[in-house]
Amino acid sequence: MGSQGKPRRSKPRCECRLTVLGSKRDVRRFQASAWEKSLRVRYPELQALSRRWVGLVLLLDFEIDRIKGLAKARAGELEHCEIGY
Repeated sequence: MGSQGKPRRSKPRCECRLTVLGSKRDVRRFQASAWEKSLRVRYPELQALSRRWVGLVLLLDFEIDRIKGLAKARAGELEHCEIGY
């Protein structure tokens, strides 16, 4: 319960999966980098990350608060779609 006797709303849980496509060499270099610090599961960060890794395609599959989405970033270009249920 919150301070005023109302139930606290918990933060929505976000289930995410990042798929990285590219040459074996580029994917290995990406895995060894500090990419997790750059990505906070928001589109602008995915887009910025893809600008640094232009040889890779980054696919972010996510589900949050009854919304299912997919974002694709490549060389700074971002496409995404979301479906509510």
